[in-house]
Amino acid sequence: MSRALTLAPAPVLAALLAVGCGHSETHVAALRKPGPPVQHPVELYLAEQLPPQRPMLDIALVQAVGFGSESNAEDVVASLTRRAAGLGCDAVVRVYVDVGYSRAHAAGVCVRYIGDATDTTPASAPLLPPNKPANPPPPPMRPAPAPRLEPFPSSPAKQGNQ
Repeated sequence: MSRALTLAPAPVLAALLAVGCGHSETHVAALRKPGPPVQHPVELYLAEQLPPQRPMLDIALVQAVGFGSESNAEDVVASLTRRAAGLGCDAVVRVYVDVGYSRAHAAGVCVRYIGDATDTTPASAPLLPPNKPANPPPPPMRPAPAPRLEPFPSSPAKQGNQ
């Protein structure tokens, strides 16, 4: 009887520990050299929202995946913004969040603002790729070959040519 009582709490204890298990992973695809970590809160703009009307540089693509007890939108968004702050980003734009039963996923573009907060002018020209030169004009067209009509071999010969 005592053996049954000592083994019964083990599965219950294991189940309670499993309920609290969870972790999140973050992944980065760097587009530019990251800056020093920022101390201010990172702004978050979902894919359906308009991005801020400030000039900005794309720094990296960031992704967060939460498992187990961290498979909810709040935890993956918090992981996403923590990683963006570590990369020196001011905001994460075009963010989408996907939540499943035991896994959640969030991804977006980590950006750094250019200029001060009151500057709402578009980014300067050097940040954009140069304009491509105009295509050269096409070469002149050659005249199409004209078909030469020849008589069938079985047709009667013309009288002037015999």
